[in-house]
Amino acid sequence: MKRTILILIFALGAALCYGQNYSKAVWSRTKMDSTYNFSTGKAAKVIGKYRPAVDSLLVPIGKTREELKSYPPEDKLSNLAGDIMLAYGTEYLQKTTGNATAKADMSITNFGGIRASMPEGDVTSFDIISIFPFDNKIMILDLEGKYVRELMENFAKRGRVEAMGGVRLKIDKNVLVECTVAGAPIDDNRIYKVVTIDFLLGGGDSVYALKYAKHAEDCGVYMRNVVIEYIKNLSAQGKMVEAEIDGRAVVIKAPKK
Repeated sequence: MKRTILILIFALGAALCYGQNYSKAVWSRTKMDSTYNFSTGKAAKVIGKYRPAVDSLLVPIGKTREELKSYPPEDKLSNLAGDIMLAYGTEYLQKTTGNATAKADMSITNFGGIRASMPEGDVTSFDIISIFPFDNKIMILDLEGKYVRELMENFAKRGRVEAMGGVRLKIDKNVLVECTVAGAPIDDNRIYKVVTIDFLLGGGDSVYALKYAKHAEDCGVYMRNVVIEYIKNLSAQGKMVEAEIDGRAVVIKAPKK
């Protein structure tokens, strides 16, 4: 049993580590017998083949001062995720359009896609894969303001928001009472640049308003890879990974009867 578990752990790490592109593992079943000797048999060959890839996932890429958690309506890790997406979207737009003033207006990802906390101290690529385990690709949408408003009002109706960047809102007893995007009230006729993931574009977690986007561009990168590169860049500058709860999402729920 221990040998089987070790093989699965190493195989998982190797499958996740495909060059620098961490993608979904593909599984199959293999009958275990006496030929899978840990030190000299098939198990040793499998582990020897993939161990360098697995070990690379466990090398620290950054550091935090505290554990970063993710709970609605906002928390340090969810705010960090939203801010990283927003910054990436702006960088992507400036690079692809050649316009140094191009800017993403808001970002949104789902709390359900953030599956673990970021540990205090050293942070590894394996930690980020654990936090963002799904193959969610970054998308940039052109979305009319009326649908941005619909998205926020839907959050109010269900009394729950998703992780966002570039947005500040207040929901009081299932009513949207305050909301700004990119620092200003929502303009129903404006086209907003929205950074999101393909899962939400397809209506995941009941985020249906995004399907009305006039244009959707696949950036060709997974969410977890964007986070990994962000942390590596911070480390290269001698900075730690930090995030704050800043009041971007206030949800006041009706008292239970």
